[in-house]
Amino acid sequence: MPEAHDVYGQRFQLCTMNTSHQPTIWSLFWGRAGRVPLRQKIIGITVAPLLILGLTIAWWVSNQLGGWLSYLLTEERVVQAMSIGMQGVFIITALAALIGLGIASFLTWFLTRPILDMTTVARRVKNGDLRVRAPVWANDEIGELGRAFNDMIHSLDSSRQELETFNSDLQNRNHELAMLYSLSDMANQSFTLQETSAHGLNLTLENTGATAGLVITLSANGPMLAAQVGLTEVLPAETNGFFTPFTVESSKRLHPDDSVIYRDIQDIDDLPGEFVQACQQMNYRSLVIAPIRVNKEMLGLLVMFCPHNPSLTTQQQRLIIGICNQLGIALQNSQLWEELRYKEHLRAQLLNKVVSAQEEERRRISRELHDESGQALTSLLVQLKILEKCNDLDDVRTHVEDMRKQTAQTLQEIRRLAADLRPAALDDLGLLSALEGYIYEFSRKTNINVDFEPQWSGNVRLPHEVEIVLYRVIQESLTNAARHATATQIHIDLRYETGSIQVLVRDNGRGFNTTEVLNAQNRSLGILGMRERIELLGGNFILTSSPGQGTQVLVDLALAENGNQVIS
Repeated sequence: MPEAHDVYGQRFQLCTMNTSHQPTIWSLFWGRAGRVPLRQKIIGITVAPLLILGLTIAWWVSNQLGGWLSYLLTEERVVQAMSIGMQGVFIITALAALIGLGIASFLTWFLTRPILDMTTVARRVKNGDLRVRAPVWANDEIGELGRAFNDMIHSLDSSRQELETFNSDLQNRNHELAMLYSLSDMANQSFTLQETSAHGLNLTLENTGATAGLVITLSANGPMLAAQVGLTEVLPAETNGFFTPFTVESSKRLHPDDSVIYRDIQDIDDLPGEFVQACQQMNYRSLVIAPIRVNKEMLGLLVMFCPHNPSLTTQQQRLIIGICNQLGIALQNSQLWEELRYKEHLRAQLLNKVVSAQEEERRRISRELHDESGQALTSLLVQLKILEKCNDLDDVRTHVEDMRKQTAQTLQEIRRLAADLRPAALDDLGLLSALEGYIYEFSRKTNINVDFEPQWSGNVRLPHEVEIVLYRVIQESLTNAARHATATQIHIDLRYETGSIQVLVRDNGRGFNTTEVLNAQNRSLGILGMRERIELLGGNFILTSSPGQGTQVLVDLALAENGNQVIS
């Protein structure tokens, strides 16, 4: 069978090639026959054999039957029989043709009706009507064709429905992406957090059917209202702390995998009763709460007030999640910008303090050099002039002894000034020796008992920048304890282990509120300077204090593996 199929295929190709170049009798025949309608073809196929049979019988009667009858009958009877036979043949042939024509017409109607129905169905399918189906009249080949045609229409209808669903989803996604892009664009431009939050809240309300809502952000000062819609009449003038219980309770209810949670407003007891009653009067029956997260860190809440129990679709929940993600990025960017501006302002203050400290230190050194060293040198010059005029050896010895004492005192003052600027022991002997000398002088001048307990494993030297930073941090901590804390006891714990160093300075002074001091306008730049120096080295600076409980400064600094210098 495959071989026969190949032969037919080759013949068809040859026929097609011949037709394309030079028409043959066969191609002309099929060209003419293809123009004849199917109904006429069936009628012709049915009636033509009957006519051929009748004509053949008539020819046989007229030409052959007379010879056979001449042997049996007389010539007159043969002519009479031939006449009657020819009439009968013509009548029978006409009746047969009429009966064949009727049968052909019936067969034509029976065979072509399903095809005509499928033609009508094909035209309606062409015009876009995929609900129509071709009738199946029988289980023959045409019935199989009708079933295949209906299956094709069903497949086209399913494909069109899938395409329409896909196009609808694509349009919805494009709409969502357009809204999220506008929100992201606002977050990346110079819009404030309040403006971005209000825009995101409006987008959420428009696409979820909620009538009111608010955006609550979490900051170091507690929950803050960033935006609200439809709640102006029921919110208090001062909202600081108003949403704290509600935010805390909602944060507990929200699990890390939750996109939204639903709460009935009648069951909410973490908001003031007046606010809940006012919301009920405004026909708000339930809340939809969505977390604003960045990397699983809760940065705020998006709350929607609904007049009925909401049933958000998957698409609406996806949109809410996307808006909350964009608000989280905007909130994080805002916090980073605020932190950056705060640090820039702090650096400017620290730089100003450094410049002022340098000028103050220069004035102090200039004043001490003028008042002490300058006067001492002037006194030495006067005594030298007196010595020139002195003739008595005992007087000379007396003046020389006074000059020696004054010179030694001047030298000691100059060394003290040099040590205040930078202790030589820090460069020559290391951090421990420099701290021991400074603590001894500090305790002697201030009458404050200082316990210094170094725990140093091994005879090592730290990198130069580490030693100077730790020395200045301890120096600043002792100065603050003596100047501001009125402490009587200070404990210094210095621990060094391979790869890390810890410093603990604790006093029994009056202490202070760290939040108020660090956030005040005239904040302590000394404390901020210590923190800045430690953080530049990659360490941690922790300040702990409370009124009446003293102050504790903890420094934890990791050192590089090759950051230690062994003393030879």
